[in-house]
Amino acid sequence: MYYIKRAFWLLFQMGNKVPMNRYKYIFFACLAVPLTLFEIWYALAGEFGRLELAIVFIVPMYVIAFLAFSYAPDVHRSTPVDYLLSALALAGGLYLISQMGRYHEWISGLSYFETADLLVAGLYLLLTLELLRRCVGPGISVVVWTVIAYCLFGDHLPGFFGHRGLEWDYLLEGLMVSPHDGGLFSAPVQVAAVYAFLFVTFGKFLEKSGGGNFFFNLSALLAGRRVGGSAKVAVTSSGLFGMISGSPAADVMTTGSITIPMMKRAGYGGRYAAAVEAVASTGGALLPPVMGAVVFLMVEFTGIAYSDILLSILASALLYYLGIYVQVHNYSSRHKVGQIDSELVPSFWTVVRTGWIFILPLALLVYYMLNGHTPALAASTSLLTVIVASWLIKGQRITPKRFIEGCVEVCTALAPLIAAVAGAGILMLGLNLTGLASKLSALIFSVAEAHLLLALMLATVVTIICGMGMPVVAVYSLVAVMVAPALVDAGLTVLQAHLFLIFYAVASYITPPVAVSAYVASTIADERPMAVSLTAARIGMVVFALPYAFIYHPGLLLIGEWPQIVMDISLATASVMILACTSEGWYHGQLSTALRVALVAAVLLAFSPWTSVGITALVLAGGYLISRRLRGTPRFSSLKQHAAHSKQ
Repeated sequence: MYYIKRAFWLLFQMGNKVPMNRYKYIFFACLAVPLTLFEIWYALAGEFGRLELAIVFIVPMYVIAFLAFSYAPDVHRSTPVDYLLSALALAGGLYLISQMGRYHEWISGLSYFETADLLVAGLYLLLTLELLRRCVGPGISVVVWTVIAYCLFGDHLPGFFGHRGLEWDYLLEGLMVSPHDGGLFSAPVQVAAVYAFLFVTFGKFLEKSGGGNFFFNLSALLAGRRVGGSAKVAVTSSGLFGMISGSPAADVMTTGSITIPMMKRAGYGGRYAAAVEAVASTGGALLPPVMGAVVFLMVEFTGIAYSDILLSILASALLYYLGIYVQVHNYSSRHKVGQIDSELVPSFWTVVRTGWIFILPLALLVYYMLNGHTPALAASTSLLTVIVASWLIKGQRITPKRFIEGCVEVCTALAPLIAAVAGAGILMLGLNLTGLASKLSALIFSVAEAHLLLALMLATVVTIICGMGMPVVAVYSLVAVMVAPALVDAGLTVLQAHLFLIFYAVASYITPPVAVSAYVASTIADERPMAVSLTAARIGMVVFALPYAFIYHPGLLLIGEWPQIVMDISLATASVMILACTSEGWYHGQLSTALRVALVAAVLLAFSPWTSVGITALVLAGGYLISRRLRGTPRFSSLKQHAAHSKQ
């Protein structure tokens, strides 16, 4: 009975990242270093099919993942079962690699799927489900199991959601050799292999060579001497590093280990410090040029040029950080905290002297990506430039030993992402083979015919729920198939629909109850995860409002004539600043509850399609706040002081 209860309990649990001993480290290095060199070769000069690339990428990553993560939260070591699963992943993977020539020339309906192919496909399906459970969590695992069950037994359902039925062998064949319909080696995994791996590696080596310190010093120079300087440094440095790393959780670990203790020393509470870092790091997945690698998947799905996507989202991404910056400023003014010791703020020449070398790989990255070169080439070239540049920095050189360390750290850190994108590929396959994607799209479209706002709200809820604990690339892979077509049918442009979903996929990182960025930050601050996530959701409130703004005011995405674009961006800027003041409840004095409600109403009207009404409401709201500042309303640090002043 105990084992039955234990097995049922494990279905809803994640594993732990286990420590590496010397032998495991050597084994990981034997896989990680060749994989990294192969990825760089492929980006620079390799001619390799996408399906074959995905197979070569998945096999070593699966082998590493089973030994990097335990099977249960109360287990902190690799067990014999983990070694067995890793060995099975290696054995099955070697078979897949040996059959890549057959799979490349596969013709569905004519080519024959042999017994060994079926066995390996079934094995990798089970391995993927187990990796999903232990690395990502039960959420997506349950969804994948549900879709697989629907594929096999959905023909017994009556009415709209029934389908003609699928056989096991047909499903397994699609899993392995139908990358256009979905499957293990489809677009999500290919994007992870081609783009995400290289950009994460670039960020890791940039960090190892001292790039993290450069971003911090630059941020301290820009914002350190201002009100709430320590929190503003956290916002700025996390944004700068996040736009390269593109990984919110990794950004929190990298910059948060410095900024969260610094904010606590400057007078911020641990919960607030962790929340600021979580929100600032999460926004890195929206900032060009990397956008958490989701931009490359969007190019795959939509066919929109990479440069067009970056230019379109830039204004909204900057407004996200403007909202955080204003909130931090008001909080710091209200509580009189956050000042940085002037001795800790570096001079301009110190920043230039110690960090000028890091401008070269960043400039090279932007140049290559904006001039029509492939993102993989841009990332690999910038990565090699970082390694060469590190030899000009004393004490920060990427030696062969540190290179191996970086390769191992990247491969172990990417295990959850690989499991998630593989699971997303299985979902895409099930949705496409059964027609469930089009049925869900039709359902959402029927709602949209009644009211577009209802369809947008439904899309918001679906995306955030799907994003609980999942990487942005995996979430977007799922909703781009299920939800985006319905939004396009409802009248949105392809660009609007997909960016709307990307914003809410990113927002899931700070949305309770499963807010990954907030949870990571809470461990550094030693605070309760749920408390940090609730505070982060309030500080990052602007991320929930901006997608609706650019739906009803497409000029925010640079769609339309320039006068309208300038008008939309100006309205959004004023709205974000007012929303930030409202969320904090402070602007040159305490804002009453009634006033905050009125200000929120003004912002909602400004984001609505009723432009003239919105402008009027925004002018009134902004005029009132400006009058408070001109009157010189005293800055009270608490409600008690406000009440005492009122009595006087």
